[in-house]
Amino acid sequence: MKLKIFYRILIFVVLLVLSTSCSALSLVNPPPDTGDTGDAGDTGDTGEVLTCYHATNYVLSFDHTLTVNHEGTSLTHILKQGGIALLSEANSGGHDAIITTASPQTLSFEYMGVLGDSCSVDAAGTVNVSAEGYCDAGVVYLNITEDWSKTEGSMTCDDTVMPFSAPGSAFTHSGASGLGEEFLITDDSAGYTTMREFQGGEGYHSWTLTMDVDLVPLVPED
Repeated sequence: MKLKIFYRILIFVVLLVLSTSCSALSLVNPPPDTGDTGDAGDTGDTGEVLTCYHATNYVLSFDHTLTVNHEGTSLTHILKQGGIALLSEANSGGHDAIITTASPQTLSFEYMGVLGDSCSVDAAGTVNVSAEGYCDAGVVYLNITEDWSKTEGSMTCDDTVMPFSAPGSAFTHSGASGLGEEFLITDDSAGYTTMREFQGGEGYHSWTLTMDVDLVPLVPED
């Protein structure tokens, strides 16, 4: 019976991984409207349209809570908040800027939940995160890779504790367009957040891109 429960949990873990890599996700923030003018982006205090050339020192932060619910089972991944520094190289590769990860980071996650009326799971693991992409016309496009490690912990059924483990998986978020998750250049200190609804249950994938913006006041032409 315990072995059967264990395999049920593994099936749900596979369902979670497959669902998180699904491309049919919906943006909570509407996608930036790049149009045909190259003027996409917010305006700063000077009224100037913000472009890729205004921004430096990018940081991409992660904040995910994903829950699978099915027939008495509720299993949740909670990715601890953390981020990565991104490098920007201007005027490279035909884009306004090419963006790469300064160094991949390892974030931790908790895995917990219940299975039926008698079993609970308490486990943990790590996620290696990185991102790369480019910036054009005030919009950053990032392909975000998350490599989830094997989950290790314990499962308790009717006061009996047994080891628990589940396989890891790696996948890349490439946005609704396939070009990358989209973020606007902004001088808001809170940055720009993109959220995608988790299709395998409840919760959201959430990424926030912050940046330093150097605004130069508009000077009338002579």
